[in-house]
Amino acid sequence: MKLNLRRSDIILILGFWVVGCALLGTVGYFILYPGIFTPQPAPAPAEAVIVPQATVTVTFSQVTAKTMQAATQAKLAQWATDAQLFAIAATWENATLTSVGEPTYWTYRYYSPSRKRFFFITVNPDGSVMGTTHGARVYNAPESLSPEQWRVDSVEAVNIWLNYGGEAMISALPGIQVVAQLQVSEPGAPLRWTVAGYDENTKMYHTVFIDAQTGAVTKIATSLRQE
Repeated sequence: MKLNLRRSDIILILGFWVVGCALLGTVGYFILYPGIFTPQPAPAPAEAVIVPQATVTVTFSQVTAKTMQAATQAKLAQWATDAQLFAIAATWENATLTSVGEPTYWTYRYYSPSRKRFFFITVNPDGSVMGTTHGARVYNAPESLSPEQWRVDSVEAVNIWLNYGGEAMISALPGIQVVAQLQVSEPGAPLRWTVAGYDENTKMYHTVFIDAQTGAVTKIATSLRQE
């Protein structure tokens, strides 16, 4: 039987066919993936990890980031009176549970708004001081350290690192490098300690981020196997 269909009828039939295929496809997608559009619960807000009772304590011979900073003042006054401290760092090479607490070289990084330059002062274990001016001008001032936020000294920061996996790393990989650094990670962020252990041979690392005001662990980044 021949159907006498007008052009408008053919267009209308094709339109219904396309819509029907789309609806069938949508229903089939929901059947195959029933939870794809199910509202997901909002992620819980990040919370700082509370520092546990210390099981490892390293003795630091009164050589800490705070005590060694006093040795930089005379050298700093000769360079610029408006210089502001923005970072501190120290490294223990071939670290063991004993040597990580021994005196080491501390480097203090200052910035002078008037000179628009960095000034690095290194305090040696014997208390002697060396200063170096950074050659290039820096027009974007780094975030300076706030004394109010800096309540946790290096001795506490390294001990926290030890009690959050650092002891296990040194015990398993004696002779690793341990670095402690104090700075503001980005403008407006809290001042924090970053203490990291790194093994050159295995490329293993274990880093603990610590709030410099409260001593709370805010993050751990590690390649060590977690038991």
